[in-house]
Amino acid sequence: MSSRLSPRAAAILAAAALAAIAVAYTWPLPALAGSAVAHDRGDPLLVTWILWWTAHTPPLTSAWWNAPAFYPSTGVLAFSENLLSLAPLTAPIIWVTGSPLLAYNAAFLLSYVLSGIAAYALAFVLTRCAGASFVAAVAFAFAPYRLSHTQHLQLLSSYWMPVAIAALHLYVRTPAWRWAALFAAAWVLQALASGYYLFFLTVLAALWMLWFIPGRLSRREVARLGIAWLAGAVLLAPLMLGYRAIHASYGFRRSPVEVVNYSADVLGVLSASPDSLLWRNLHAPVSSESEQFPGVTILLVLSAGLLFHRKGRLTPRVQGTEGALVFYVSAAIVMWLLSLGPAPKVAGAVTHAPGPYAILALLPGFDGIRVPARFWMLAVICLATAAALVVSRIPSRRLRRTVVLAATAGMLLDGWPRAFPIVSAPGMRLTSTTPRLRLGLPLHEAETETMYGAIGQRRFVFNGYSGYAAPQHAALRDLLEHRDPRILARLAAREPIEVVVETAGDADGQWNAFVQRQPGARRVDVREDWTGYELAATGAVAPEPPSGSPIPIAHIETTHNTADINAVLDGSLETRWHTQPQAGGETITIDVGRPQHIAAIVLSLGAYAGQYPRELHVDVSADSAIWTAVYTGGTALEAYDAALRAPREIPITLRIARDGVRYLRLRQTGREPRTGWTIVELHVIG
Repeated sequence: MSSRLSPRAAAILAAAALAAIAVAYTWPLPALAGSAVAHDRGDPLLVTWILWWTAHTPPLTSAWWNAPAFYPSTGVLAFSENLLSLAPLTAPIIWVTGSPLLAYNAAFLLSYVLSGIAAYALAFVLTRCAGASFVAAVAFAFAPYRLSHTQHLQLLSSYWMPVAIAALHLYVRTPAWRWAALFAAAWVLQALASGYYLFFLTVLAALWMLWFIPGRLSRREVARLGIAWLAGAVLLAPLMLGYRAIHASYGFRRSPVEVVNYSADVLGVLSASPDSLLWRNLHAPVSSESEQFPGVTILLVLSAGLLFHRKGRLTPRVQGTEGALVFYVSAAIVMWLLSLGPAPKVAGAVTHAPGPYAILALLPGFDGIRVPARFWMLAVICLATAAALVVSRIPSRRLRRTVVLAATAGMLLDGWPRAFPIVSAPGMRLTSTTPRLRLGLPLHEAETETMYGAIGQRRFVFNGYSGYAAPQHAALRDLLEHRDPRILARLAAREPIEVVVETAGDADGQWNAFVQRQPGARRVDVREDWTGYELAATGAVAPEPPSGSPIPIAHIETTHNTADINAVLDGSLETRWHTQPQAGGETITIDVGRPQHIAAIVLSLGAYAGQYPRELHVDVSADSAIWTAVYTGGTALEAYDAALRAPREIPITLRIARDGVRYLRLRQTGREPRTGWTIVELHVIG
């Protein structure tokens, strides 16, 4: 970038260059923007579906929250990101073209361009050097980390974070309302692109303020900034309260084990994406979320910069930024440490040494964060900004220009894909049937495909894919995998439904045969890629659970995990008894103190929706010597019904209807290596 250009001309040239690089980087996706997506059909099609729904439904209304997946669950939009700040871009494209996929890909391509422009702006505020700012733009927009997340538009849409930090720098120089408002607006818009960034950007902004504000702003000026930030929080409040209410109604939360699993690994900095041109073979034994290799070029630039900085050979170009280089390098390290989560791992092994994230986990909201590893995107911002500061402080113009060219080329090579990963998008499934409800099969292969394919007719679907799954979904999947005809009857209990069987997932014809065996099934559409059926209403509604009052339990014992068995009687959904896995032979025996009438037994799953007993025998006795079987079989359908009836508790209710019962015995005899048997609360109903 030539220093002879005016700042405006240099910025325009930088934006044009970033756009050209983004097209080359993602090619051939730009040529296939109406028929393909990056990486896979999971998150990209989910986000496409969310953008479509928001384009046609007023945000924050009841209808908007009740998005048409995981039917009949409500509040489904709160299961994932809302992506509202992308809507001003994507909604007009959807309205004009009718193509949600084109809108998604436009937002995807622009995420690289806008991230680069935002990083350029931040660096230019600090350096007033166009060349150094372009280095920051490339370092941020095409960082190796982004190649590991081409399926996550919400993560790539990180362009408001540099804007927010730039606004803070401008506010410290000139404490005017406009810069405070810009910071607050950027913070809000970034939060509306990704819920992760609501929390992560807040942490970085707080650290920034602790570093740069003392001694520079008066109390009144700090208060002004605080008022603007508070106003932004007020704007976010209706959305956040909606999420909070819906999550509470389902009992959604992230378990400590899940958070640790989705934290970065210490060796992640030595692991690059398999899609990398240069570094695909650099891969430590870590997950894709831990692919945090920063690239060789930026490390060389920063190492040289810090060395010369200590020797006093680099001088700031802009007054008041003397401590900026130290801050951004230090902040990058802090962001990396936070990405390691509450218990850092090394090569997949948990060290059990508490990381700094453990402190954040105590704060409100952080208990809902699933992937601490994504703190690394903020480390990338800090590294890119630090690189710009280093380059801008090179005294020689000729040397600086040479470093800009070399650093730009090196950073692009570090992050460049060998072949940008894309997959074709499925076509819309436009059926000839009239039901408003659709089931796509096979379920495990057709979740987002069914959601996306139903857009054309605005169908509600039983399928679903999101950050959280509806509580009934595990049982639905299990019943369908076992070709249990009762689930089709239950889905069509109150009204007709349509079933779409994907040809690609039914090579042996078993799914089509399963649907055809259903009484009242009628094949309506036969296409090369799919077959459509209509199922008549069956009337097979879920039975009402027996009425009655809980009976006190005098004693309970088990053959497995005896230490936790009393958790099922403590009245809390936060504690549980469980076995792992279900191997058969797990037994619980209950004594209610005296022989009496028993109407039912209730086994609540709470947050562990998929951990119901796969094969259960319930026996009763008056004296614990002679036992009578009262229930034998699986409990998947009962779990499905319970999840719809009470999604937070999921009370599996098994009818007993016997007099003179003192003892009840539960024997789990199935085998399920993927999951255990959990009970959070147990009640005997009389």
